[in-house]
Amino acid sequence: MNANSADRHDTDRQDILARAHAALRAGDINAARACFATLRACRVDDPDALHGLACVALAAGRADLAINLAGQALRLAPHGPFHEVLARALLAQGHHVAAQAAIRAACLCQPDDVPVLLACADIMEATGDTWAAGQSYGRAVILSPAPAVQARRLHARFLWRRGQRDAAIQQMRHVARQVPASVHMHELAEMLLAHHQREQAEEVLRAALARRPDDGVALSLLGALMFAGGRMRQAAAVLERAMAHDPHAETCSNLGLARMALGDMAGAERAFAVAMCLRPDDVRIALNHATGLFESGNVTQAATAYETILTRDPPPEHDTQARARFNLGVARLAQGQLRQGWAMWESRLDFLPLHPSACRLPRWDGGTLPTGKKLLVYMTGQGLGDAVHFLRYVRLAVQRVPVVLEVPAILRRLAATLAGDAFHSMEIITHDINKNLDVAAQCDLFSLPHLLDTDGVPPFMPYLGESPWRQATMRKEKLRVGLCHAGNAAYRFDARRSIAVQDLSALGGMAGTEFVSLRPKGTDGVDPAFVRQELPDGADLLDTARLIATLDLVISVDTLSAHLAGAMGCPVWLLCRFGGDWRWSAAFDLPAPADRPVPGLSPMENGMQGDALPVLRPASQWYPSLRLFRQASLQPPQQAWTQVMTDLCCALQAWEAGILH
Repeated sequence: MNANSADRHDTDRQDILARAHAALRAGDINAARACFATLRACRVDDPDALHGLACVALAAGRADLAINLAGQALRLAPHGPFHEVLARALLAQGHHVAAQAAIRAACLCQPDDVPVLLACADIMEATGDTWAAGQSYGRAVILSPAPAVQARRLHARFLWRRGQRDAAIQQMRHVARQVPASVHMHELAEMLLAHHQREQAEEVLRAALARRPDDGVALSLLGALMFAGGRMRQAAAVLERAMAHDPHAETCSNLGLARMALGDMAGAERAFAVAMCLRPDDVRIALNHATGLFESGNVTQAATAYETILTRDPPPEHDTQARARFNLGVARLAQGQLRQGWAMWESRLDFLPLHPSACRLPRWDGGTLPTGKKLLVYMTGQGLGDAVHFLRYVRLAVQRVPVVLEVPAILRRLAATLAGDAFHSMEIITHDINKNLDVAAQCDLFSLPHLLDTDGVPPFMPYLGESPWRQATMRKEKLRVGLCHAGNAAYRFDARRSIAVQDLSALGGMAGTEFVSLRPKGTDGVDPAFVRQELPDGADLLDTARLIATLDLVISVDTLSAHLAGAMGCPVWLLCRFGGDWRWSAAFDLPAPADRPVPGLSPMENGMQGDALPVLRPASQWYPSLRLFRQASLQPPQQAWTQVMTDLCCALQAWEAGILH
């Protein structure tokens, strides 16, 4: 072969090698294999061809073959750059010590090669030598040409995995400053969000959007951040923009959640439908859709959807499965199937944070305890209204065992008034400091119905307050009515649960009624101008109970005030959203009492409904003094309360006139 032929041959060989490695990087294994095989056909002992075929074998999942081929290449060229693929193949086969030796040999042959250093870091971390991995990442960053983006980014991820989150974020900030590409800013924002640095994450995302307003990923992350922060209207608007530019299932599901939180149930249904089309096998999206069905009043459909999730094969991951089972329990409760519902409701314990006592004390099984020992009952994961509702079950627990009841400070004085037949002692505390040596078991307050094996609503008697509510015997000039038109704004369905101040304007014209606020001073939002504030500064729930004891009636949305007044036996008119909470489903309505007509009306008139005549609203088994004013259909929040307020005013006028009480 003359010199020109040799040069052409070498040029052709280099060209084939280049095409082979390009195909390998592109994931085209077949094209890469064909190129390397061509080279080996020309020369069977070509170490570059053997190395390339080893890379192909490893990519194809044949680590055993890769070890053999890489070994042949190294025997032919001991100092060639072939140790890295050998190290990765040895790692894949579980030969950790040999993999470490091979990658160290690669570093000796190519001490300043950044890809080799990054491979060394990867392999050392995988084999447990995190110190060596950190050293390799650091050297790769130093040796990389500015701005060292790839090495810094991989180093940041390594630091994140090792729990060094501040250092990881600092490294990613450096990457994003040097090369402010969208992908880098997305990763930095995700790190900041995971590290609960929401304000900084929002700054990064807004900077990304300033550079590229149609960045769908940044819009999606920003929308999710706003949703988590309770800015539902802004979240929905941003997520809609994200869907317009870069539609993804998770973005659409988050949009459905935001619309649901705003009370736009039809819009939520549309968003969930699109999300399920985009990703039909995503169980979390199916779970969100089922929750939307339940909140829209479609309890049977929601229950079927939850059952479908729970019967999937393979089953969902543990957290999603627990949430689906919990939600199915809520649906069963709404259907009045209490025993089954309480049992499934226990699944909340699989995804809520554990109470400290759960790590040191056995869970109560509902049975007796050793002589002198007590049961610790505490609250987790529910609001104060739920706590007031479930305190009735503490009366039943105290009939079996002595109880130490742990409650928030705002509830302590009220809990001390808990009434009922007690066979054993009850102690109220506000913080379990693990020094009560007499406690032998623990349970969540909301587990009591299940642990006590209840299969119905317990017979009611007023159980909170310094004394049962008593109606005034003397007719006063004006009715005193407690009003609570809004609950905690952080509640995810508050937009449908609470009533805007302007929608209460008709109550201001009730000349015979004096309205008193049951919302503590300083509560977010405002009360109507016609409502008096009588609660003292820093009021706790006993102060609220004392105020309720002076009232003729409480009108409330589904929040703490309704539960407290009901527990005291005070008349309550509950303004209930359509679908609403499981407690207020028709399954728990008391039968209409035929022997208790509206005073002053004829038998025929008692069965009529219209603007002129009040109708005796259904009462609740949970609180027989509570009457339900339900929304009749699913409507947007702006229209949902119109008919309820008309009915409420009609009933209140009848009360003022002495027709209804």
